[in-house]
Amino acid sequence: MMLLLARAEWTLGIGDPTIIGWTVCAAYAYASWRCLTAGAQANTTRAAGLTRFWLACAFVLLLLSLNKQLDLQKIFTQMARALAREQGWYKSRKPVQFAVLGAALLIVLALSCWMMFPLRTHWRKVAFALGGFFVISTYIAMRATSHHDVDALMRAGPIPMRDSMELCGIALICWGTRQTRRHL
Repeated sequence: MMLLLARAEWTLGIGDPTIIGWTVCAAYAYASWRCLTAGAQANTTRAAGLTRFWLACAFVLLLLSLNKQLDLQKIFTQMARALAREQGWYKSRKPVQFAVLGAALLIVLALSCWMMFPLRTHWRKVAFALGGFFVISTYIAMRATSHHDVDALMRAGPIPMRDSMELCGIALICWGTRQTRRHL
């Protein structure tokens, strides 16, 4: 493991020093704060499941905010690349990348369904937030594969799809915190 990490040649630094990158980073932090306040409000009404949901959301969004600029996922991508080169299957990696993308998307779908079941009594309060996490999770799954065709699609457009997906997901989560406040 340490040998692969050494071959990955990853260095700590700012991953996306653009205005959009910092905007997305700040948006994650703001959404984390909104989730924290929604969790605090749900706690006053003794809705324990809802409180845990919003506190978990706040924690995940704070981690995503930090990761937006640190690009910690690149460690794993570069380690996988180094492993593929070392084992000799780097040139035929496309099927593996598509398999990883498919598996990641299935995991996102399964986690989304798993999260919905315990929150079924609070559906109206969390529907937008769950939708936002689904969008962000899909984005993460697409980025995790580092497939050139997917990366090209995500960089296309005046506002790249990678940034617009994150911002749309964050906006849905923030709207979900508003819905929780309205229905408590």
